[in-house]
Amino acid sequence: MSTLDTSSTGLAALLSPGTVRSTVLPVVRQQVSALEPTLARVCSYHLGFTDEHGDLSGAANGKLTRAALMTAAAQGVGLRPEDVRSQAAALELLHNSTLIHDDIIDADELRRGRPAAWKVFGASLAILAGDALQALSLQMVVDDPGPGRAEISCAFAEANRLVLAGQSREFTVRLGSGAGIAEYDRIVEEKTSALLQCALVTPALRAGSPEHVLAALRGAGRHLGLAFQIFNDVEDIWGDPAVTGKPVRGDIERRNPSLPVLAALSAGGPAGERLRGLWQAGGTTAAHLQEIADLTEEAGGRHTAEQRSRDHLDSALEHLGRAGLTPAASAELTALFDRIVNRTA
Repeated sequence: MSTLDTSSTGLAALLSPGTVRSTVLPVVRQQVSALEPTLARVCSYHLGFTDEHGDLSGAANGKLTRAALMTAAAQGVGLRPEDVRSQAAALELLHNSTLIHDDIIDADELRRGRPAAWKVFGASLAILAGDALQALSLQMVVDDPGPGRAEISCAFAEANRLVLAGQSREFTVRLGSGAGIAEYDRIVEEKTSALLQCALVTPALRAGSPEHVLAALRGAGRHLGLAFQIFNDVEDIWGDPAVTGKPVRGDIERRNPSLPVLAALSAGGPAGERLRGLWQAGGTTAAHLQEIADLTEEAGGRHTAEQRSRDHLDSALEHLGRAGLTPAASAELTALFDRIVNRTA
């Protein structure tokens, strides 16, 4: 396998956002364009390549977070970005398949500041488009001839299985009588952490890294996913829609048990008890949602969630340190972890 410049200057040049995009997006475009034409049109719209008429668009393509993680991790084990380009593109496609399906399940009408694919093309076609991206992602890793193909294919299949399990579990919990923090953690580990773990582990599998490296990277991905999702839960209630790209309090409106609410309910006390009553009442007016948010904060749910997010980020960095990656890659991944969780520039 080829190696690359491990100095800070060399890494910055290789892993700038523009470099990651120029490395991964052409592969994504090429693969999606080869889909059945109708599915290609829906997927191209969702990915921001085209508008609803099929004309070229300047819409956002997403942050390519998983591709950036994979590219940085690749450098950490002595590979070049090109060595995992196909896998990075495949993981972005797998991630986007979950976004298409999530928007339908949650009835979210906006994605990246414009109408979600299901609002434009209908739920039936959007479901098929999400399925097509999922199948395409797995086909890409199976077809790639490089080292570790079997292990990488298994990692992708396992990540896909976990995401589906987490989504099913979340939906079941949402319809049930409630969930505890342990159940919440399990859902996040499946639905969110699994793809981040896959991003970090894939280069190590390609490089034939020993098991202790794989274990450290899996741990980093697990805690990174928890840190990100918990912070995302906080933003859903108290965030700025201009930053998040979605209206606030969607989780509360759907009665999706997010960490701040679970923590507030677990804390008990007068605010927690009033919160439980409002939560079970099922109201969705703006005033009702605002009162739920206020009681969640009063009962300590926001503080607890923010602290748990910071703790998980610290744990993710501790695991990253055990992986023995190159210093430059470790520094890049440390910065990426912070940007992912805290939405820093």
